[in-house]
Amino acid sequence: MLLCVLPSEARKQYIANLSHDYQSVVVNEDSTVSFCYCGTAKRVYVQSDLFYANEDSTHYTDRARRIRMERQSDGCFHVTTRAVQPETYTYCFCIDGKRQPDPLNKDTAWQMTHKWNIISVGGSEQPDIYLQPAQQGTLIRADWYSSAERINRRVNIYLPAGYKTNDLLPITNDKYPVLYLIHGLNGYEGSWSERGRAIQILENLMAQDKCRPMILVMPDVNIKPQEGKPTHRSLFNNIMNYSRLCHNHDIERALVELTAFVDSTFCVSDKHYIAGLSDGARMAANTANLMPNYFSAVGLFSPVVHKEQLPKDSATYYVYSGKSDMFHVNAKRFNRRLENARVPHEYTETIGGHTWRVWRRFLVRFMMECY
Repeated sequence: MLLCVLPSEARKQYIANLSHDYQSVVVNEDSTVSFCYCGTAKRVYVQSDLFYANEDSTHYTDRARRIRMERQSDGCFHVTTRAVQPETYTYCFCIDGKRQPDPLNKDTAWQMTHKWNIISVGGSEQPDIYLQPAQQGTLIRADWYSSAERINRRVNIYLPAGYKTNDLLPITNDKYPVLYLIHGLNGYEGSWSERGRAIQILENLMAQDKCRPMILVMPDVNIKPQEGKPTHRSLFNNIMNYSRLCHNHDIERALVELTAFVDSTFCVSDKHYIAGLSDGARMAANTANLMPNYFSAVGLFSPVVHKEQLPKDSATYYVYSGKSDMFHVNAKRFNRRLENARVPHEYTETIGGHTWRVWRRFLVRFMMECY
């Protein structure tokens, strides 16, 4: 009623004042999720993979649908979902036809050319691992030089809470294992920490004594970072140059140089692990082959791998695939090749497709294997 009697400019000011004092997204006790947008608009939608039917992850990709939000008596736009499964989801608002991330939610992730907000629904042991506040350790954003490509590449490096530094130079005698996490074809150096929730997963597993403290190294492995632009915008470059990506191995040589940078800069033990998802699994396997006996374990998540990636060392290989994954047949074929070559390995199939919700679960298992 108040909004009805306020003149137009006063109504805008009322909504503007209200916008500083409301919650844009709330996870309710019944596992429904309520969205709210308070701002001047004629039509507002929320776009999210929360609304996708069959939330058992059997689809190939994390699809996002739009649901219209309705203006209510407080002048704001609202919508509440049905009860959803415990999981980590992404969303954004669409305001008068324009896509806009939620400014009140600082938990965000890039997916190709778009920024998404992240919301986690708890209620079971697995997703609760993603929920705890991060981070207790330190996340460093750095560059390393790739001599093969003559460019600087970006990398995110996570140091656990017990790692003591002085202006980022180590002052501790403790040495830590290192896990290298390689993103897929449309990712970037922030993919594993944002959508992969790698830091939350590691810290919660450490708190449960299911994983030792580790250094996480999450590099950019796009075929060629675009000058002056975020690397997550270079998916088109990756696709158009995929043949080169597969055959010249410059990125894998750059990863070899990255290991030298990490070993010389941080307090690193002799335990090194590497894992990658999708095409990043191919890069992880190639890197392991370029560095025989350097990695103790190699994790391949929804792998795009062939006989060329068969191991040349004694590392244990962990192959994971969702049964609905588009590369499931490829993973099964590679598993048979590992068996025929008598390579130490474990093969795990789960429900799910080519999605982050599956890769997060694979990461939990692989980190526990590294213990």
